[in-house]
Amino acid sequence: MEVLILDELKSRKNKLVESLEKRRYKVVQCGTSNDLLNAVGHSLPGLILLDYDTWHRGRSITGYFQIGKKIEHVPVVFYNAPPNFVALNDRNRHEKDYALQKPSEVDAIVEAISHTL
Repeated sequence: MEVLILDELKSRKNKLVESLEKRRYKVVQCGTSNDLLNAVGHSLPGLILLDYDTWHRGRSITGYFQIGKKIEHVPVVFYNAPPNFVALNDRNRHEKDYALQKPSEVDAIVEAISHTL
């Protein structure tokens, strides 16, 4: 299965990639909203790991291109989410979405995949 990661923090993203590749996932790495636009434009992954802070900083770009609507049918593990976070404003909640509050550790993010799949 292909997993897309959106996270601008390179050290955390690299740890996630390493952990997921050990579990035999194909990983697509995105560090910016532009990377996300390109990745989603080519194909939709089976799962998205999304750092809330990175998403939030690029929300004007992703909102303009309606990326939220394009990924509605893909489960998302949101991490570093604020308290009481439920869903993105421009995307309907997927039944298998999962949110981890800030601060989120890499092990917790990887474990959340089992709740999502």
